Amino acid sequence: MPLYGRGVRSFPLNSLVDFKKGGAGLKYEVALSIHTNEIIWIRGPLPASVHDISMFRGCTAEQKKQKKIDKNAFIFHIPPGKKGVGDSGYSGEPSKIITTRKGQSVELKKWLGRVKSRQETFFSRVKSFNVMKNRFRHGKRGTKDKMNRHKLCFESVVVLLAYDIEINPLFEEVGKRFLY
Repeated sequence: MPLYGRGVRSFPLNSLVDFKKGGAGLKYEVALSIHTNEIIWIRGPLPASVHDISMFRGCTAEQKKQKKIDKNAFIFHIPPGKKGVGDSGYSGEPSKIITTRKGQSVELKKWLGRVKSRQETFFSRVKSFNVMKNRFRHGKRGTKDKMNRHKLCFESVVVLLAYDIEINPLFEEVGKRFLY
């Protein structure tokens, strides 16, 4: 699930415009393990204009036609037979991501809601560091250096939170499963 933010606002590139938030921004993709308190995936930064499903797939529809697919995308790292949980932005990949849909049992919908809530709780913890909100002014001139430094800063926050999750879990663990 991506994390939106206005990490690097000083670049007037159209690709960095976050139309959802009304300014420039970056996007990171972060995944938590469903059954453990582990962060299993971080990817970014990418321009905020990239759609969630395109980030997950590693390409836009146009890039797919041109066979320009990023093999480092999360879809290529999900083992066969395994699925993730995502919001409606991922409904185009039912073989890899479960989303809430009509016709699902009440129990399944509640469970999916709790899993997504856990992810959002993590995102709110990341946002409390303001790494995704304020203008990022660090680094030398040029987009590449600032992007690399922003990524380092973001990943540092995620590592701090991973340690915090070990000490203060997002949910109570029972055996190897969590009580949601």
